[in-house]
Amino acid sequence: MIRRAMMAVTVAGSMMLLSGCSGMMSLPSFGSGGSADGGEHFIYQGHDFGPDRDASYREGVVDGCTTAGGTYAKNHTLFKSDPSYRAGWEHGRLHCGKSAAK
Repeated sequence: MIRRAMMAVTVAGSMMLLSGCSGMMSLPSFGSGGSADGGEHFIYQGHDFGPDRDASYREGVVDGCTTAGGTYAKNHTLFKSDPSYRAGWEHGRLHCGKSAAK
């Protein structure tokens, strides 16, 4: 439990550092994305990761985006055992990495 809390603090601190001097941190959010099924889309760092994403997928996206930004973050236990976390991590690293390369 302490390890997970320390990781959350590290990720939050990294996100603030990566956001620069803006004072605003990019937090996961849901927004209307006009999906055919009417579900709420998961939007993180300006990327739309699709509708109705579970908590495990969203955690993977945050960790993948953190990694793409230069600070390695991955829950190896979930990556090995949870397909939803693994997909989120891979999608986050891929999509957030594209915006960092621009």
